[in-house]
This record gives sequence, structure tokens and C-alpha cells, in this order.
Amino acid sequence: MAEQNLVSDLSEWLLGRGFVMTEDRQVGGFEDILLRFAGEGCEVNLVRQRGKWGITLAPPGGEPKLYPQIWRYYLDSVPLQETLAGRAESFESEVSFVRDRLDEVIVAVQSDRNVGDRLVGINWAIVKDRLGLDPGMPRPGQPGFGNS
Repeated sequence: MAEQNLVSDLSEWLLGRGFVMTEDRQVGGFEDILLRFAGEGCEVNLVRQRGKWGITLAPPGGEPKLYPQIWRYYLDSVPLQETLAGRAESFESEVSFVRDRLDEVIVAVQSDRNVGDRLVGINWAIVKDRLGLDPGMPRPGQPGFGNS
């Protein structure tokens, strides 16, 4: 299977870059899998849910875990009005993102102490757009969330 080869190759590549596998588990009856790699500057999670592989990246400590697409918005300063969010991203493109831009992710994490909040803000803006919610609606957990 091509995806399994990508998972194996990326896992070896991460280990070769000094990352350590901190979790390798299969969960539930759907053969869901989590492979967590921790390195200096970030964590990379390879996740298979219901047979489909995906990747999330996170600052050290593991939160927030977000897809490469959200990191692209942040790293490339993409205006949220652009519809990158509407395009599906393949697992191959996620793997390429990690291989090509992991150093940029690490620099961003190390140089921006608010990177997690910024990423969550980008993600929330995309979610609101996809669901047709009020663009001014605050994020869950913030004052004003849930008020009509």
C-alpha cells in the first residue's frame, strides 16, 4: 500500500533527524493508529483514522495538534479570505510538507511564543467559514462564546 510506504519512509526520516517515537498504539475496532514522534522544537503525529492516514504537528508538549494546512496559513501568512481550506490535502502533500518545511515549523515554534494561539485562531476562522458561522464569533472558551 502506497500510504503505508509513506508512513514507513517518513518515520525513518524523522528518526534519522533525531526524533524519538514516544507513542505507537492501535486504538479501537477501526484499526486506528497513532505514531507520535517528539523532537527538539516540535512533535509530529501520524494518525490513521478509519483507514485514512493524516499528519498533525504540534509545539513541544503536544498542543495544539494541527494539520499541515493550518501551518501553511501561518508560515506563508496566507490571508484567511483565500480558500486554501476548501481544498482537500492529500496524505502525500502532508508528508511533503513535513519533509520540506519541518525546519520552518521548528523555527516558528522557537521564535513565536504565541504560535499555538495564532494557529488555533487560524483554525477557528477556517471552521467558522466552513460552517457559515459569524466571522466575529469568539473561539470556544473565550468570553462571549455561545452568546446569541
